[in-house]
Amino acid sequence: MNVNYLKKKYDLGFEGDNHSFIDSLGSVSKHNTNSLCWAKNVQNLNLFKTGTVICKEKDFKEISHNKDVNYLLCNNPRLIFAKIVNNEFKELLPDNFTNYVDDHSKNNQIKIGSNVFIGKDVKIGNGSVIHHNAIIYSNSVIGKNCIIGPGVSIGTFGLGLEKDPKTDQYVRFPQIGGVLLGDFVEVGPNSTIRRAALSDTVVGFGSKIGSFCNVGHNCIIGENCILTSNVIIAGSSKIGNDVYLGISSSVKNAIIIGDNSKVGQGAVVIKNIPNNEVWIGNPAKKINH
Repeated sequence: MNVNYLKKKYDLGFEGDNHSFIDSLGSVSKHNTNSLCWAKNVQNLNLFKTGTVICKEKDFKEISHNKDVNYLLCNNPRLIFAKIVNNEFKELLPDNFTNYVDDHSKNNQIKIGSNVFIGKDVKIGNGSVIHHNAIIYSNSVIGKNCIIGPGVSIGTFGLGLEKDPKTDQYVRFPQIGGVLLGDFVEVGPNSTIRRAALSDTVVGFGSKIGSFCNVGHNCIIGENCILTSNVIIAGSSKIGNDVYLGISSSVKNAIIIGDNSKVGQGAVVIKNIPNNEVWIGNPAKKINH
């Protein structure tokens, strides 16, 4: 796909090489010469070294332009990126309806219950147990000796939406990434772990997730964490190693919780938590005892 085609079809400003070609999607952390990405702020925009990036015109004016980057300019890059992916890259959207469970059932090193759905390009490590009615969508990786409880969904899409002022309707932001579970991870009944937008949602080695929990898209959960029942972690949050989250606690999107910290029952975390601290309450605050 030629970048000039996108510029004309979506009425975008442009700075760069009109003859550049796009054949893949990228992100801040992973992009190449032929990838299409978007930047949510000036800080992100400065990190692109190559490829084509959709950005705000005002952000473009604040940076030193990289000759190896093509810039597509608009007022709402997130909305434009969503429209382009949904319209022009439909083949990259995950297939949530073709069940490959029979392929995995041939592996006698894993145990799979009844009425399980396993999507395309899923990998499951030996020693893992997938309980009844679990759903593992495409591009998910389950480590060795994991336990996926009944009714669990891995790789479901999150609630990523952007309102289009022209139609007054919401456009779903594409989430075409995956989920990566380390070895010895447990996910309790009826919990869900959302797929990342472009990379991976990660749950680290040995972490345990209780029942009715939600891990949002792009989250990074460290090693040996404990998420008790009804814990909600909003998208793009980062949880360190050996973190404990109490029953019905919730974490605002893009929050960072440091290693060895604890969050009390029912706490609502709206600020970053450093290492080795205990926070409780709504809004959550540090306690010293």
